[in-house]
Amino acid sequence: MLLEKFTPATRGALLLITGISIFGFSDNLTMLVSDQVSVGQFHFSRSLIAMFMVFGLGRAFGLSVIPKYWKPILIRTFFMVTSMLLYFGVMPMMPIAEAGAGLFTSPIFVLIFSTIFFKERIGWRRIVAVIIGSCGVLLVLQPGANGFTVYQIMPMMAGACYALGSIITYRYLREESPLAILMSFIVSIGLCGFLITTLLTVFPIAPGLIEQAPFLFKGWQSVDGSFWLWMFIIAALATTALSLMTRAYQLTQTSYAAIFEYAYLISVGLFSWLFWGIIPNYLSAVGIFLIIFAGVIIVLAPQKPIEEPLYTAV
Repeated sequence: MLLEKFTPATRGALLLITGISIFGFSDNLTMLVSDQVSVGQFHFSRSLIAMFMVFGLGRAFGLSVIPKYWKPILIRTFFMVTSMLLYFGVMPMMPIAEAGAGLFTSPIFVLIFSTIFFKERIGWRRIVAVIIGSCGVLLVLQPGANGFTVYQIMPMMAGACYALGSIITYRYLREESPLAILMSFIVSIGLCGFLITTLLTVFPIAPGLIEQAPFLFKGWQSVDGSFWLWMFIIAALATTALSLMTRAYQLTQTSYAAIFEYAYLISVGLFSWLFWGIIPNYLSAVGIFLIIFAGVIIVLAPQKPIEEPLYTAV
């Protein structure tokens, strides 16, 4: 294969850029179905399709889809599911590139949480990076601007939850099957989507809130064949992207690979412009650049290797 000519680190970088760019494309397709269903029904529908795809990948490559380390898997899954529900829930209500910038504050939160919970020492470069990233967040949110709402905080909350999930993955799940981690996430977010949508159907909330954020608060909706066609495409793209990214992290050190996740902001912004004509304003564009710059500083800054033992099953 052509990729075999490159070093493992280079192959991992290429796979990660490809996978994360596919995500930028598929996330824009969410806009095609977001006016038909709620975020819960969206995730339930996508999970129904993706479960069979991941199971097929497991059979094809001989990888287990059943976790060995249940405790860290469940904690990680909780944070990752919360992150994705927050992120996808806010997508129809703000430019996707700005929502993506909020999600990718996660390297900043990784640094903060690692310092608070694991007493990791940080240098001045990373402190500067947190300040720069925080300025970027303020420029994206523009808290003094007209129309500022609590929904603009949701992508940052998603970034914080994503960071916690990533920390758990690196510290406790390095020996877990990648497809088992993926299957746990897919099943859990699908189940959460089913329960949330059912509750909103049985106990509907005020019509004013539904009108303000229908993708968050609608109950079960009837759908047609075109919806399932788009969901199949979205699920196939997401499964492909996650498979490529999983392989990338098997080839490449996490600290090196994380830089290339910022290709998502370029991809999601490009396709948002091509598909929907959405362009972030000047201040938001500067803020997105500062968040990316802060993330690169955090990743490249010298750090001591983690010496804790890997999680072992009881």
